[in-house]
Amino acid sequence: MKGYEALGNQGWGFFGSSVAGIPVGLLILVILALIFAVLLKKTAFGWHVFAIGGNEKAAKLSGVKVDQVKILVYMISGICSSIVGIIASSQLAASHPATGESWEMNAIASAVLGGTSMAGGIGTIGGTIVGAFVIGVINDGMVMCGVSEFWQMVIKGMVIILAVIIDQFQRNLQAKMALKARNESK
Repeated sequence: MKGYEALGNQGWGFFGSSVAGIPVGLLILVILALIFAVLLKKTAFGWHVFAIGGNEKAAKLSGVKVDQVKILVYMISGICSSIVGIIASSQLAASHPATGESWEMNAIASAVLGGTSMAGGIGTIGGTIVGAFVIGVINDGMVMCGVSEFWQMVIKGMVIILAVIIDQFQRNLQAKMALKARNESK
């Protein structure tokens, strides 16, 4: 398959450039991270997202319009994906339908490493960004060491599994400690 070497509208090149030595993509990341951090922590919508992630049935019984919140979350995800597509195409000055094909594994690994629970209801934007930097360093290290793409995916999968096991262990430990504290207070 051949990529498309010339983007019709050259105005998109700005997204692949730098402002005062800072990549525009990084500036967009910071702006969106701040917006979503406030959105998730300071608004009813954010609390509804966490409530649905923690226990969808309980959220619905509490009056959360689950379907509407889910649709809005998917819309936000699609908008963010399109922004990433524009930035990636601008940086490469080209596009290809397969660009970003395996990025979902990086996204999941970043979120899980950043403290987002696969069980739902727990996570922060800052933690996910830290997780993304860790995954980026791991990816760069594997590329520099000449690790094949297959083994890169296997290693990232193992990182996700390990992070999920640690998360589950922490949840079980917290539940036991809470139960013990309740029993001691009686």
